[in-house]
Amino acid sequence: MTKKLVIVESPSKAKTIQKYLGKEYTVLSSQGHVRDLPVSSFGVKINGKFTPEFEILKGKEKIVKTLKSEARGKEILLATDNDREGEAIAWHLSKILKMKVKDENRIVFNEITKKVIKESVKKPRQIDMNMVNSQLTRRILDRIVGYKVSPILWKVFKYGLSAGRVQSAALRILCEREKSIQKFKPQKYFEITANIFGEKTKLKFFDKVDLHKNPFDSQQKADKALNYILSTEFSILDVKDVTTALKPPLPFKTSTLQQAAASELNFPVSKTMKLAQKLYEGVDVDGETIALITYMRTDSYRISEVARKKAMEFITENYGKEYVSEKRIVKKSAFSQDAHEAIRPTYPELNADSLKGKLSKELYSLYSLIWRRFMASQMTNSVYEKRTFKISDEKQRAQFVMEFKKRKFDGFERLMPTKNETPSFPSARIGEKVEIVSPEILEQETKPPSRYSEASLVKKLEAVGIGRPSTYATIIQTLLDRKYVERNKKNLVPTVLGLLVNDFLTREFSKIVNLKFTASMEKALDGIEEGKSDWQKVLKEFNDDFVENLNRVADEVKSKKLRVAVQTNVKCPKCGTEMVLKYGRYGTYLECPNCGERKKVPAGSEISYDGSVAHVKLSTPEMLDEKCPKCGAPLVKKMGRYGEFISCSRYPECDYTRPVVKYARGHCPKCGGKVTIRKSKRGKIFYLCENNPESCDFISWYEPSDFKCPEDGETLYYKTRKGSEVLFCPKCKKEFSVESLKKD
Repeated sequence: MTKKLVIVESPSKAKTIQKYLGKEYTVLSSQGHVRDLPVSSFGVKINGKFTPEFEILKGKEKIVKTLKSEARGKEILLATDNDREGEAIAWHLSKILKMKVKDENRIVFNEITKKVIKESVKKPRQIDMNMVNSQLTRRILDRIVGYKVSPILWKVFKYGLSAGRVQSAALRILCEREKSIQKFKPQKYFEITANIFGEKTKLKFFDKVDLHKNPFDSQQKADKALNYILSTEFSILDVKDVTTALKPPLPFKTSTLQQAAASELNFPVSKTMKLAQKLYEGVDVDGETIALITYMRTDSYRISEVARKKAMEFITENYGKEYVSEKRIVKKSAFSQDAHEAIRPTYPELNADSLKGKLSKELYSLYSLIWRRFMASQMTNSVYEKRTFKISDEKQRAQFVMEFKKRKFDGFERLMPTKNETPSFPSARIGEKVEIVSPEILEQETKPPSRYSEASLVKKLEAVGIGRPSTYATIIQTLLDRKYVERNKKNLVPTVLGLLVNDFLTREFSKIVNLKFTASMEKALDGIEEGKSDWQKVLKEFNDDFVENLNRVADEVKSKKLRVAVQTNVKCPKCGTEMVLKYGRYGTYLECPNCGERKKVPAGSEISYDGSVAHVKLSTPEMLDEKCPKCGAPLVKKMGRYGEFISCSRYPECDYTRPVVKYARGHCPKCGGKVTIRKSKRGKIFYLCENNPESCDFISWYEPSDFKCPEDGETLYYKTRKGSEVLFCPKCKKEFSVESLKKD
């Protein structure tokens, strides 16, 4: 019988750690949280103090029973994640298992390797109650805001919406950017370009004006400058040679990993974190479970001396001693907790290329990204020779400035190549004549600010101190789930609902969506963790101010003083007054403020909101050349909640309807029948054999094709990869271009 019980959060982590600790230990998983505030009630007693009322999570009763049974007569070590949330889970487990908080029963580690795990079980510590109280404060703050404000949104808009302390601040960032885009008015400007030394370049100065900062604002001014350029000769005014160094990137922390994975691998933030979790907990490599990276929720760039030494050995052996950098000292961010190391490979010597084909394609891609970034961070600067030419006329009225780079030493770029080197590196002396080839005027327009992508939103949240590494993915996913934003390619675009909810919260609950206030609350949570602030005092100060504002808004909503009615461009069919957009139990509708006429906004209608007026383009049913089999009236095609459908034009007098059937490009791989395209209740497309369920059970999230895999003869499926459509084989995992198979 084992004498010690180790409790971790995930089953895969338990499997990896059990292998390292051996038979003396039993390693079990809590499978995440086992206890939390109740779902159906507020769950916090406020009576001078804030007392949370926890309950066992639904579905976790069996796990708790097993943990209690296994814990009898054993020394218990709590090995949940090394962050606030993990510390809180350890505390909940200690309460459930009736352990003494002051006992040394908490172990932590940043990487799952045999050496680190064996050392950690020898050095247990007490549960850090400052970390626990910080996490409890966050949970109670979020409960106060979400549980009290969300019902108000249900009354003002519709049931199912939510407000969150951090989520609402993130929504405000997205909405403010969207409003600035809508208000943006493009301005024309003019540039002059020419070919010099075989490269296209822009005129930099004219009459001592920096045209990169202040371009020509009229065609007339640009014409004047172009005529002058065409009528004069140019020569080299100055040549400057300098040696510059390009520093290697820092290793990843959570936010930078999310950004890099989004831009280089096209992974959503939530997907990046799920894959990173697997790499951290352990994956199967040649029949052995190996944890490949360190803890993936961190805001630190720090690395251990052991890892640095292993990286230096690998770099020296594979690239040479001259590629090893000196130790870098990185200034800590004002918002950084610096609790963990940076994200790095647990075994730096395990080359990413050696795992190709041994991991799934997505896990390999992410591990490769992390491994290369870490190894590059420990390599030397790349060195460039930079040559700058100033090319001017004799009077120095017009001046071109050109810069060329030539790599002298590749440094970290040996592993992570960049495009810093220019195609050419011309030689010319001061005073030498230069030909200005094909000078021309280009008419340009100023561009609006770009929308946030998931990566740039994470960068913004980190910059203003909102949220923490463990919360970024959840924030974005909540905004998507609540339909406050939607993805448009890589961008996050606020919906009309998101814009209106943000306007309401900004107007009525300005403090909870104030970015500086939200950031200050994060600092307050840090203060609690550091033992500098009292968590009860932080909660009281927030709640006293919040309740006063909440009561005012609740009273105004109850008395119907506070209603959301947005002016629209739609005229009332009865009296011609412009109707207003409102939200009801069944969605959006239009109402005339003059005569009270109401009109439903049918699915498929287009609504845009510029901050003052909602521009509504109502969808109209498409008349079909087909009669209703029930009553003989014409049939119409409509857009519903789950897509297009066909209905009788006499609805609701006649209730005949049928779905519009669309078919996939390929046939069923099981029976050869047609495959229908369907949409789930959550709006996700899936594919179903038209013979399902009578004689075929084929169903798939991917569209089947009529192509077969050249390797194993299996049906290939369509998939989008980095914006392009490819065919992939679910058996051998290989991908093929559609064009190559069409040629075959």
